[in-house]
Amino acid sequence: MIHTPEKSAGCEFLNVCDFFSEIMASVPQFSSKIQFKYCFGDFRICARYTYAKTHGNATIPEDLFPNASYF
Repeated sequence: MIHTPEKSAGCEFLNVCDFFSEIMASVPQFSSKIQFKYCFGDFRICARYTYAKTHGNATIPEDLFPNASYF
């Protein structure tokens, strides 16, 4: 029997991260691709996730993108 990894349920901060509702709201065509990669994929590579785990979700810089670039 072949074991296949379970699909990720998503980042624990998905419902409270304002990146998509604030910064990406005007470009939904890109938003879904980024969300698939970072929120439902390997969210541990997301800079916002890493920052939230280290410093707390309330202190994430508004302009920090998941790939660690700034707006």
